[in-house]
Amino acid sequence: MGTQQKKISEDPEELVGIEHGGVMMNGRVREISVWMVGALLVLSLASTAFSQAVTGSISGTAKDSTGAVLPGAQVVLLNQDTGFTRTVQSDAAGRYLATSLPLGDYQVTATLQGFQTQVRSGIVLTVGREAVVDLVLSVGAVTQTVEVFGEAALIDTTSATVSGLVDGVQIRELPLNGRSYNDLALLNPGVIYNRSTGSSASDGYGARMNVNGARSNMNLFLVDGTVTNDASQTAGTVAALSLGVEGIREFRVLTHNYTAEYGRSAGGVVSVVTRSGTNQLHGSAYEFVRNNIFDARDFFNRGDLPPFRRNQFGAAAGGPVLRDRIFFFANYEGLRQRRGQTIIATVPDLNARQGILPSGRVEVSPVAKPYVDLYALPNGRNFGDGTAQWVSDFSQPITEDYFMGRQDFRLSDQDNLYYRYIFNPSTRVRPGGDPRWTTLDNATNHYVVLSETHVFSGTALNDFRFAFNRNFRGTEVGPTTVDVPPSLSFVPGHPLGRFQFAGGATGANAVAAGLVTLGNLNATPTLTLQNLFQATDTFTLIRGGHSMKFGFDLERYQNPLLNLGGIRGSWTFTSLQSLLAAQPFQLDTGRITGNLPNGGYAPASVGWRRTLIGWFVQDDFRVNSRLTLNLGLRHEFFTDPSEVNGYSGTLINLTDAESTIGTPFHYAKMNFAPRVGVAWDPTGSGKTSVRTGVGIYHNQVDNRESGPPADYRFSATYSLNCNTTATNPCATFPKAPANPPLSTSKSESMVQYNLPTPTIVQYGLDLQRQLTPTLTARVGYVGWWGYHLTRSTSANIRRATILPDGTKTFPTTNTRINPAFGNITLLLADTVSNYNGMQAVLRKTAGGGLMFQASYTYSKALSEADSSANRVTDNTGSGYSTLDKDDPGRDYGRSASDQRQTFVFNAQYQFVALDRLLNGGIAKALLGGWAMNGVWQYGSGLPLNVNLQFNRSQNQNSVIPDRPSLAPGASNNPTHGVTSGCGVIPAGQKLRTPNRWYDPCGFVLPAAGTFGNLGR
Repeated sequence: MGTQQKKISEDPEELVGIEHGGVMMNGRVREISVWMVGALLVLSLASTAFSQAVTGSISGTAKDSTGAVLPGAQVVLLNQDTGFTRTVQSDAAGRYLATSLPLGDYQVTATLQGFQTQVRSGIVLTVGREAVVDLVLSVGAVTQTVEVFGEAALIDTTSATVSGLVDGVQIRELPLNGRSYNDLALLNPGVIYNRSTGSSASDGYGARMNVNGARSNMNLFLVDGTVTNDASQTAGTVAALSLGVEGIREFRVLTHNYTAEYGRSAGGVVSVVTRSGTNQLHGSAYEFVRNNIFDARDFFNRGDLPPFRRNQFGAAAGGPVLRDRIFFFANYEGLRQRRGQTIIATVPDLNARQGILPSGRVEVSPVAKPYVDLYALPNGRNFGDGTAQWVSDFSQPITEDYFMGRQDFRLSDQDNLYYRYIFNPSTRVRPGGDPRWTTLDNATNHYVVLSETHVFSGTALNDFRFAFNRNFRGTEVGPTTVDVPPSLSFVPGHPLGRFQFAGGATGANAVAAGLVTLGNLNATPTLTLQNLFQATDTFTLIRGGHSMKFGFDLERYQNPLLNLGGIRGSWTFTSLQSLLAAQPFQLDTGRITGNLPNGGYAPASVGWRRTLIGWFVQDDFRVNSRLTLNLGLRHEFFTDPSEVNGYSGTLINLTDAESTIGTPFHYAKMNFAPRVGVAWDPTGSGKTSVRTGVGIYHNQVDNRESGPPADYRFSATYSLNCNTTATNPCATFPKAPANPPLSTSKSESMVQYNLPTPTIVQYGLDLQRQLTPTLTARVGYVGWWGYHLTRSTSANIRRATILPDGTKTFPTTNTRINPAFGNITLLLADTVSNYNGMQAVLRKTAGGGLMFQASYTYSKALSEADSSANRVTDNTGSGYSTLDKDDPGRDYGRSASDQRQTFVFNAQYQFVALDRLLNGGIAKALLGGWAMNGVWQYGSGLPLNVNLQFNRSQNQNSVIPDRPSLAPGASNNPTHGVTSGCGVIPAGQKLRTPNRWYDPCGFVLPAAGTFGNLGR
């Protein structure tokens, strides 16, 4: 199998520079250097920039015992974990505010001449939190100290942002399947997982979630404030996991009304903050085991559970290098998983291999015989038609490692710095239809960040951050247990392609059309890489009741892509008889000859470049002690995509006879996003808050969604129908022809040339109340309206004919809109969507050994199109495609993520009574510290779409299937009662059962050449 078995490098110079060798590498290095110098120059001149919060704030008002404000009080904030301190003074209104504080347990000390010193401890500062600590000083000597222990109010009275926090104890103790920290997002109301995950390099591997009904590719994933989204807008590995739980300090999901600091995406913001060392040396080691003996049987599968082995193990440690000055933290986690599968395939039986079929004896072509012999010998049921079963076992291995290292430096009282590096490689081997041939998936993540905070004064500070994040995704030919001589390859120098079977034969020849696919996956290798260089900076200025932030962000994206799919060739047969006679029906292959007829050229790789430029202004204005306004404005845009070798082009107009080489489309640039939030404490006690807000959020179209498309002339994959000409173009079987007679019908992918930016307008109302010192309740309304949302459609369909009654028809005599092309896939940004939901949360923090959170959501999401894992299908079968390219409103209906009701409960109970009984020693070491943890999740079902499996409308739409019409008098949701009876389905069968959930008799075929009237 030669070079194809070798792991292909992640290096972008190798991926993008295949065609040009060292020239491309040198060009790229110069580009990086120039970009970094330019970015640092801009930042040094601007001294202001953009940031996502990974710190917290403490604020409050200093008063005397009569309630009069105290200006000039000195407030010292001490991080009791690391010795970090910050000193500020109260202003003329008695207010003080300290921002960008490292997370941890704080002690607040207030002093003022003529008053006793007050020390307030037990303040736990979490990510993004503004802890309000009001101070009351009594008259007396400053040497007299009043100590108060107690957490600040648990209610947010200063921000309209709706978010959910999971602290370090919950992160490490709650049971997570696969210990994937992104699963913690599901603890929040309004968050559900999209059931589909990417299965290949082109789709990404991470799990996808919907936050408040927004699309799954609208989320922003942050680690220590830096973007970790890959090119598919997920953040995961081949197992769709996010490891590293032991190294995470806090996990926060911003779901609604977040401030102008956050951009790029319009859905949820998943923010992770890594752990840092403290003055205490601490560590842990662990192993988690999950085997099939611990698993429950699937409801629909009553047989024995297949073998399953999962081991997760690791260790973490952190502590001081130099007390109060330098700290370290390191974490390693490993995953080893083996999942057993029983694979049942159809192969030729022993007689068929000798040419003996039920219809009679046939001669086995000497050309075909070596390939027939590659099929495994049957060991199961004989079907009596020349085929039999072959049953085999396969163990799918997954290997993943996660390394994280962080070091924090307190350079001085004014400067703090840290750097952190994460390395996360993973591999998976999955079987083909014949498991002796496999596919190797691999994903590797590198995340590097350097962050520095400089304090100019108690009212001015600057946060600078530079990050380099790299995501590699690969789908390649995996190991095989079959020794295939090189002479059997379809394309010289490459491994064996594959044999597959499809319908098309009739009569006596229509036997064994379901033989197992033989050989390597045709779509491999596909390798994608994303390099992200991110430089951000935020300057904070406090003036009176105004806490102002000025931010700027530069993100440079490099997206090399290597796609050799089809390079080995794929022969399609219609029957076992056609295989034995060496008479294929179709050949699919490409990228094998370099220069192709008609001037086309087939590059092995392309390299896309674009830059995100953004800035924001945020003013959190504390009008008085009970009212805060969050006022922000954000502006950002992507530069137009460019391909480093010039391999890009598009049809500017759908009717153009030829594509235009150059920029494939233009991003919108005027993406201004104002945001307003109000937080009000109606009682002034800090135990009740009313929060509301409205804002505009732009979702920058990602590289995976838009393509961007390469020009059709650079796409060399082709398909030959062996029966279309008098001279058989497949006569070279099994070798692929060196100069195939390519079809004149070209295909194209294009993007709306002037592409609007998808936009969501968010609005909501939220009420919070602290019921007890450890119990809080929240209830709120969440809503949004989206426009300019993307959809994909097959644009070059037959021209429609409108009948006098308004019916749209597609007669077969009508031609395509653009006769010069075959299929044209078009991405448009013209659909709408909306979401309305009621959310309620009851949360108890630690106390008496019990902590819990219960979240409930009742919501409705409607849309014209939805995002999906593979751009075409999801659980509704519609993806973000629309049935009628000219009328997206026809598809307006329940969103694929419309889960009407969800309830999630998580709890932890520590057996503190048992701990009290144990006085210490060995008994306490063995029996103490026990806790019980659990997560329970319940939800209503997701919508299901009913589709046809053929193009009934005859419009030649190859992207989305047609839909049927409703039968007269039938419901468009026929899931109640019994079947009405039709065809082979008897009347009276009970519905909503595993075998018959809905009544198929509620649907009928529309007239040929027309759309059905069933909605999405």
